[in-house]
Amino acid sequence: MSLLRAFIVLILVCASASAETTIRVGAAISLKDALTDLAGSFQKSTGDKVELTFGSSGQIQAQIRNGGDIDVFIAASRSQVRDLIKTDSVLPETQRVIAGNTLVLVVPADVKTSLDGFESLAGDSMKKLAIGEPKTVPAGAYAVEVLEKLGIYEKVHPRIVFGANVRQVLSYVERGEVSAGIVYGTDAKEAGEKVRIVATASEYLRSPIVYPAVVVKTSKKIDASKRFLDFLSTDQAKKTLTARGFSVPGESGAPKQ
Repeated sequence: MSLLRAFIVLILVCASASAETTIRVGAAISLKDALTDLAGSFQKSTGDKVELTFGSSGQIQAQIRNGGDIDVFIAASRSQVRDLIKTDSVLPETQRVIAGNTLVLVVPADVKTSLDGFESLAGDSMKKLAIGEPKTVPAGAYAVEVLEKLGIYEKVHPRIVFGANVRQVLSYVERGEVSAGIVYGTDAKEAGEKVRIVATASEYLRSPIVYPAVVVKTSKKIDASKRFLDFLSTDQAKKTLTARGFSVPGESGAPKQ
């Protein structure tokens, strides 16, 4: 191969490598299965790679505030995004709601129980209740809302076991370590036959459960990050989200932007 041809090949290889962008997405762990699917689809359609980091919304928020290398943040409530907007950590004009969810009461599938609704959590048959840590886990904050509006939080509180994220709460229930847990409907769906849903929280008992996505201000890949957010609003992405049990903007009962 001549030096000229070798030089041209080197330029083409470098150009191809530079055209491929990797964006880092920090997201609520309840989105893990859906986002893993979507990241693969996004890479196939654009060539851009997506590296996913999951945790509670509060944990990811803290990473961003501490300078973590994250380009896109997807939370399980508006609270964390609002706080990051106040500290000028994200680009508010990029914010959009990509999905919604429900809140359910679950029990171990193979355990007989008299629990048949959220109100029954105040009874003696409920020994331990698992919920997410309200300060960092939106599902936990939604759970506290429900219990407070029903007027049973103070009675139930001594028996609450707090999880670091909603998936940990779900695992407590799956293993039978607690009488019941309060998780998202999508998590209960992913658990399959390991848990049983006994009640779904009415909308009047808790704030709307939405997943706002936003680009982090310090991102060096803002254009690619915006492309990913655009992708999350496509019909293809919505189909993946609904298949996993989420509601999406545009359908009946969907979350508001």
